[in-house]
Amino acid sequence: MTAAAPITVLVVDDDPFVRRGVTDIFAATDDITVIADVDDGDRVPGAVQTYRPRVVLMDLKMRRVGGLEATRQLMGLPHPPKVIAMTAMDVDDLVVEAVAAGAHSFLSKDEPPHTFHQSVRAVAAGNTLFSQESLRRIVAARPASTPVPDPDPLGVLSVRERDVLQVLATGASNADIAGRLFLSETTVKTHLSAVFHKLGTRNRVEAALAAFRAGLIT
Repeated sequence: MTAAAPITVLVVDDDPFVRRGVTDIFAATDDITVIADVDDGDRVPGAVQTYRPRVVLMDLKMRRVGGLEATRQLMGLPHPPKVIAMTAMDVDDLVVEAVAAGAHSFLSKDEPPHTFHQSVRAVAAGNTLFSQESLRRIVAARPASTPVPDPDPLGVLSVRERDVLQVLATGASNADIAGRLFLSETTVKTHLSAVFHKLGTRNRVEAALAAFRAGLIT
């Protein structure tokens, strides 16, 4: 049987030691390979066009062009790669903006190697990996600002859609959600599409943040 092609990764960080460290993290895996690294956001579009990575690990603070702007540029491509924002936890506001710009997930740079592995695999498969503690810290650092608080911002959701969102906010994959709620994965995908549409969220991280802000997860 032919082995699946490895997940290709582009590492973007202006610190050469971080780039080397992240590359070394994946050297121990058989299914993930770092095909290139670049030292600033202005080099990202060209590197993506040249190497066609499936996943980009993107630092958010760089000297010339930050990861937020680079992410926005990538999302304008016909078939953009998945983007994972890499951040120190003192820039939580940028994480929220990066997710709004199209980033699929986020990682703290001090996460253990296995979390880097799991996050890349999850994002490549169309899922998201994040910790509830990370979401709590983001919400605490940058609460949503609304002129008039909505007493039930999730009121547009059906009971089942709320159930799916609640499990999603734990970082669960579609398969995990299906197993916990005794649903098919197809049904889970249908419910998630409805959740994203009704809440005006673009992806799983934004939806999870909405759940936290609304108090669905405490």
